[in-house]
Amino acid sequence: MLQLIVLIPLILAADVGTAIGVYGFALPWLLPVFGLVNLPFVVGAFREFRLDLPTRRNHALEHATILYLEANSGRRFSGQAERNGFRVAGHASVKDIKAAFDRVRRVVQSGEHLSYISPRCGSNIVTALGFGLGLLLLVAIGTVLFHPPLPVRAGALIAVVLLFVGLRRGIGNVIQRRWFTAVDFETVYLRNVRPARQELYERGPVHFVETLVQPKSAAPSHSALARRGTN
Repeated sequence: MLQLIVLIPLILAADVGTAIGVYGFALPWLLPVFGLVNLPFVVGAFREFRLDLPTRRNHALEHATILYLEANSGRRFSGQAERNGFRVAGHASVKDIKAAFDRVRRVVQSGEHLSYISPRCGSNIVTALGFGLGLLLLVAIGTVLFHPPLPVRAGALIAVVLLFVGLRRGIGNVIQRRWFTAVDFETVYLRNVRPARQELYERGPVHFVETLVQPKSAAPSHSALARRGTN
C-alpha cells in the first residue's frame, strides 16, 4: 500500500516538526501521486455507490450463481451486475451457468437462505481501501496536530494495521450486504444465457445472464389473489 509507505516516515519521524517541513516541500509532488494511486478507489466507489435497486438485485444473483459455479468446478470466476442481468467471466459452459442459476432460483423459491456475499467482490476492495486510508490518515493528522511521543505513534500505527487486517473483511461484507446487493425478490427467472464480448479486465470466455426478477413489493398479495378469484 503506497499510502502506508509514504506516510510511515512522517508518523515515525524522530523530529515531527522537521518531517512536516519536508512533507510540506514535497506536497506538490505527493498530491498527484496520491491522486493517481487512489483514482481506481475513487472511480470504484463512485460506480459502486450509484448502483440502483435492480442492479443490486442482479449483483446478489451474480454472486450466488458464481459461488455455485466455483463450488462445482473448483475454478475462479468473476462477474459484473447490470440492470437486466449480469456477466460471468471464466471457463463455464452455458449449461453450467444455467444449472448454477437454477439452483439459485430453487433456493429463492423455497425461501431458504441464499449465500450471496463474496469477499472478492469489488465493493469489498473499495471498502477495504477506504477503511485503511481513513485509519492511516487519522494517525497522520494526529501526528501533525499533537506531536505525540514516538512510542504512541508506533503503537497507533500497529493498531491501524491490526484493525485493517482484522476488520476489513467483516466491514466489507456488512457494507456489501447493506449497500451493494439486495435480495428482496419473490421469484427470479432466467431469460437467456448468451456469449458476450470480453472486456480488457475480464479473463476467459464471457457470458451474459439475462434475468427476470420479481421483487416482493411487486408480488401480488394473498388478499389480492383472493379478490381476483372472486371477480
